[in-house]
Amino acid sequence: MAIIFLATPLFDAHKRFVRLPMGMNMFDDYPDCALFLERLRANIPDVNNDVLHTQAFLKSYSRKSEATYRGYRNEVERLLLWAWTIAEKSVIQLKRTDLEAYFDFVHSPHKAWVAGAVADRFKLIDGQMHKNSNWRPFVAKIAKEDRAEAMAAGLSVKINTSGHQLSHEAMKICYSAISCFYDYLTDESYAFGNPIPAIRKQSVYLIKGATQKGIKRLSDLQWDTVLECAKRHAEQCPEYERTLFVVAMLKTLYLRVSELSDRPNWQPVWKHFWQDSDGNQWLKVLGKGNKIRDISVPSALFPYIQRYQRYRVGLNPNFGANSSLVSKQRGTGGMTSRQLRRIVQQSFDQAYQQMCDEGFLKDAKVLREASTHWLRHTGASQDIATRPLKHMADDLGHASMGTTDQVYIQSDMKERAKSGVKRDV
Repeated sequence: MAIIFLATPLFDAHKRFVRLPMGMNMFDDYPDCALFLERLRANIPDVNNDVLHTQAFLKSYSRKSEATYRGYRNEVERLLLWAWTIAEKSVIQLKRTDLEAYFDFVHSPHKAWVAGAVADRFKLIDGQMHKNSNWRPFVAKIAKEDRAEAMAAGLSVKINTSGHQLSHEAMKICYSAISCFYDYLTDESYAFGNPIPAIRKQSVYLIKGATQKGIKRLSDLQWDTVLECAKRHAEQCPEYERTLFVVAMLKTLYLRVSELSDRPNWQPVWKHFWQDSDGNQWLKVLGKGNKIRDISVPSALFPYIQRYQRYRVGLNPNFGANSSLVSKQRGTGGMTSRQLRRIVQQSFDQAYQQMCDEGFLKDAKVLREASTHWLRHTGASQDIATRPLKHMADDLGHASMGTTDQVYIQSDMKERAKSGVKRDV
């Protein structure tokens, strides 16, 4: 096993990758990649073919969405780098025993392959894309709560890359992506079959059963504090009207943060709010899988929508139906998912401080680990008891009511625990 990480990343971020030419010319402006592949070819003649088929595979999946490309890119690139630098084989030379060894490696990668923070693959230097020496195929993470507490105490955050292991869910994604890759190689007559389904069937890393996963959501106290803080700051400083609007929208309409952000194929604008012939209010969004859906808008949300509209009109008299739904304070256009997450995180931090000041230390500590997606789960968890399952599934964007039932009904075990805790022996 390689003790020193000798590999080089291969495939750039989506926005650059889709503009690169097909073939080995893709590396014309990537000198470190070209040199890395040249050195490998001496012992592995099929390296170029591996690259070309992987490039074509990723090109086909890059058409769907950036997230799909990134997920497949990460998994397949790991396989290539491991095959070339550790197994010293082409991907089509890997036997079943080799692939079993690969999944063992992925589950517990060597520390030399693990970074302590996310880093870009490449850096632009003198017009060329050079590898970032800090990049690694795996990233060890520290709990959000632990990071926040360390920073609040003025301590440096140290992440141990030894003993890093992928979670059960991450392993499922790995098996699925590599299996899809080998299906593609087989269809293209480059590989002679797909051994992954047989390997996955015998895997010790895929655990089956009805173990409670639990959804991450805010308690009623935590949500009330977040909303109260957002309202108070908006009343004190009009710029916080945007924060109040964002947190209210995400929670009340069960939105994913991506559904409120600008994307290459979709820009949320105010005309996406619409009214049907019966006077019902709706919001049109583009969800996962590039599927458009309409979400019912409750009357309780109207005051938050209207006050943000008034704020926007005050900033720009030309504000109208085609204006971005959530705008930047400076510049034009809508906001990215990352920018929206920063806004939500700021509101969580403010609520955390208020809860600490009021003595709710335990609840405040849980709020430290909250993410933007908790707002979607919070809204759905609160409403699931009073709304029909089919209506919830449609508003959430679930293809099946079974998904909604599994996530928001079967996952809430609080009542089950209450009824079970007093049982006699």
